[in-house]
Amino acid sequence: MSFVTRSLSLAGTVFILLFANTTASAAPNVLPSTQALALVVAEVSGTLAQPLLPANVSPHDFSLKPSHIRRLHSTELVVWLGPELEPYLAKTMARIPAHQQLIISNGDAGSSTEANYGKHPWTSPAYLLQGINQLSHRLGIKRDNSTWLETMGQLQLELARHVQQLNHKDQGYLIYHDGLDGFEAYFDLIHLASFTGADDQAPGAKRLASIAQLAQEGKVACILVDHEVKHKLVDAVLGPEVKRIEIDILAVNSRSLTEYITALQQALLSCGR
Repeated sequence: MSFVTRSLSLAGTVFILLFANTTASAAPNVLPSTQALALVVAEVSGTLAQPLLPANVSPHDFSLKPSHIRRLHSTELVVWLGPELEPYLAKTMARIPAHQQLIISNGDAGSSTEANYGKHPWTSPAYLLQGINQLSHRLGIKRDNSTWLETMGQLQLELARHVQQLNHKDQGYLIYHDGLDGFEAYFDLIHLASFTGADDQAPGAKRLASIAQLAQEGKVACILVDHEVKHKLVDAVLGPEVKRIEIDILAVNSRSLTEYITALQQALLSCGR
C-alpha cells in the first residue's frame, strides 16, 4: 500500500471515529425514575436505560440514598412521574433546573398526572403515548405512532369481545390491589371489587365480606394479583376455586411498552377461561 493510500485510509478512520464520538455525545444522558418510564425512553431512543428505582419497587413509597441523589444530579434529563406520584423525589427535583427534567404530563415540572390517569398512570396506553410524544419532542426525534395505535386498537377489540363473554355469564374479575386504574380507563373495564384501594389501605371486614359474597354467588371469574398480594388473605376469603392470575403492574418482566401492555391484556383474556 502506498504512503498516500495509507494516509487517506488513516484519515478516513479518524473522521469516522470523530463523527461517531460527536453523534454519541449529542445523545443526552436520560435517567427514567421507574421501569415503566425506562420502557418509554427505550421506545424513543432505542436504549433501555437503568431506572433510578429497582424494577420491582413501587414509586409511591421509596427513600432516596446518597447514590440516587448523585445519579439525579449527574444526568442531563430526568424523566419522572411528578411530585404527587413520586413524593420521595420532590425535594431533590426542586433543586434541579426545569430543563433537566421531564414530567410525563405536560412536560412542566410540578404538573400532576393523577387527575387524568389515576395513581398508576403508566398502566394507561394513552399516558405512555403521551410520554413517547413528549420525550420525542424534547430530544428532537421524529416518530410515527401508527403501529402503536393500531396495536392498542387490536388489543382493545379483543378485550371488548372477552368482556362481553364474561357479561353473558354474569361474571367479572377481582383485583387484589387497585393499581390498574389507567389501564382499565383506557380499555373501558371495571373490576367487581378490590382487596386494597389505590392508596394501599388494608381491607376492612365489610369489604372482605362483600368480596366473599361475590365469590359464593359465582360472579367471580378470576382475581388479578400483583407483587403486593397477601396470598393467605385471598385464600381465606375466596377459597381455592377462584382462579389467580398474576399481573406485572410495575413492568418488571417487560422489555418493551407493547410487551408490557399486551401482557396485562393477556392476563384479562385468560380470566374465565
